[in-house]
Amino acid sequence: MSVISVLSIQTANSIAAGEVVERPASVVKELVENALDAGASVIHVEIRQGGISFIRVSDNGCGMDETDAQLAFGRHATSKIRSIDDLEQLTTMGFRGEALASIAAVAQVRLETRPMGQPTGTAVEIKGGELISVRPAGCPEGTAITIENLFFNTPARFKFLKKDSSEASAVADVLERIALARPDVSVRLVSQGNELLHTPGNNDLRSAIFAVFGKEAASASHVLDYTLTPVHVSGFIGTPESARNSRNQQCFYVNGRLVKSRAISAAIDEAYATHLMKRKHPLAVLKLDLPTPLVDVNVHPQKMEVRFWEEQTVFRAVYHAIQTALQAGGAIIASAPQAQLGLEPSSVPVQTSLPLSQGQPQGVLAEKPQGVLVSYGSGSTPEQQDPAGLVVQDAANQANQQKIAWPTQQISQPEQAAAQEELSAVAKAKSISSLRSARLIGQLFATYLVLEHEQDLLLVDQHAAHERILFEQLVARHRARGPAAVQPLLIPQTVEVSAREQAVLLAEQENLLQLGFEYEAFGSQSVLLRSLPDSGRYAILPQAALRVVLDTLLSDRLHSEDQIDDLYYTMACKAAIKAHDKLDIREMEQLLSDLDDLEDPYHCPHGRPVIIRISRYELEKQFKRIV
Repeated sequence: MSVISVLSIQTANSIAAGEVVERPASVVKELVENALDAGASVIHVEIRQGGISFIRVSDNGCGMDETDAQLAFGRHATSKIRSIDDLEQLTTMGFRGEALASIAAVAQVRLETRPMGQPTGTAVEIKGGELISVRPAGCPEGTAITIENLFFNTPARFKFLKKDSSEASAVADVLERIALARPDVSVRLVSQGNELLHTPGNNDLRSAIFAVFGKEAASASHVLDYTLTPVHVSGFIGTPESARNSRNQQCFYVNGRLVKSRAISAAIDEAYATHLMKRKHPLAVLKLDLPTPLVDVNVHPQKMEVRFWEEQTVFRAVYHAIQTALQAGGAIIASAPQAQLGLEPSSVPVQTSLPLSQGQPQGVLAEKPQGVLVSYGSGSTPEQQDPAGLVVQDAANQANQQKIAWPTQQISQPEQAAAQEELSAVAKAKSISSLRSARLIGQLFATYLVLEHEQDLLLVDQHAAHERILFEQLVARHRARGPAAVQPLLIPQTVEVSAREQAVLLAEQENLLQLGFEYEAFGSQSVLLRSLPDSGRYAILPQAALRVVLDTLLSDRLHSEDQIDDLYYTMACKAAIKAHDKLDIREMEQLLSDLDDLEDPYHCPHGRPVIIRISRYELEKQFKRIV
């Protein structure tokens, strides 16, 4: 007797439903995507008990006639494609023809639909996959689908649902992400009679971000618009200061489809690497558009996973899009009280050259903290330093230093819906060009440089600024083409190490030589250091530099650019000016001049801000001169 039998349609649909319908949020996602494919401009979703007992999705789309209303619940019945070749040019959210059949197999479903221009509509009722009735009905143009008692006939799956509030939260999350993909569609969610979401549908993405993530997130974001053929990246990214502890504010869309992508997440992390503190994640609403044959969306029934023809190209497109936006939109952040005042934006400051009030600086800081010496010029020796730790540098060489014209971005306030008129534009942008015309007042608490610029007071964290300068110089020299930039030591330095530490250093000798560290064994418990990475006019005491490398090697190996960058973070931190180090006027001016030459002068390598501003308006508010 044969042991193989063909499953019934109801059983097959119930099994298939496990891939498509995991929880109420899955149902809402499928139904809303169908509404979008139907051309809806208004979508209303209502749920009760987190969607377990009741879900209703209504739209003003094209609707269906009686024949299509019945066929829609058939297995693999769809209006989106006709043959497998259509997958190459797919432009709709749905295409598999499984959603309605799967939902109907595990719930009680009522469909009411009327095509545009028709006098009457159609009502279809299905329970557990069985057709109950089909009849004419009076209903608005468009489609409304009501789902009741989800998983009533599959108790095994029902018991894995979470509490009502958790399921409602999941529904809200998926609906918010779909709403961000289509700012031209008004999306409304009501749970237990309370409105949880309502987007204006005015085709303005910032307005949609305001509705989903709030005023602060919408204000603290930069516009993306970048093309790396054949990928176009658009959307918004958040400022480093507005980053959060989770990725909840990150949404990715490929050709309008909400997706999950490790390549895109990795590109965001890499682009923000030195802009954020550890374990912080920025807002990112990224929309990628590329030719449909270059992306495969038919990977999983839920359609959340996609495959790219070349992930590296997608990675580079996202990375460079974010880098470009961060540099163009980079600004000196306002202090917290200023941000709370909601000041109106002013025009971006005019870029001017950076005049140094005391003339070109003749010397720069050379710090000598615990075990660390900062000197200038690869040939300098301890005898060339004065008692204050300063090294006099050739003024002609300083005069030849080139300045970079930093780009600025003037962000206009988008048109807002009536409910969002209070959304202020991005806070007044003070770019690094502000330092060029600022008046240096002095040093505060032996930690911050104080400057006056127009109607603002600027504070520069001397340690964060110097740390950023050192880090960028180390990284720039490491990543420059050609042999590693090294600083030979006039007198090789003997560094005492343990036998184990010497073995580790010798094992990594070839890798470290590529970074600029040249050394050899000198006895059984020491090495002879001949050179170290060149960091321009700033250099670490050789023994301290090698000790930083050794500490890194004892915990890990330098096998990636990220690990090398971490090494440079530590070296820069060790060498940088510390808080409570008193600076003279020449040292302060040189620090500001070097800050002007950086790729990112706004954040230290660990993501902390380098410069903040306090407006005159804020000060006068504090002194009650303004009521």
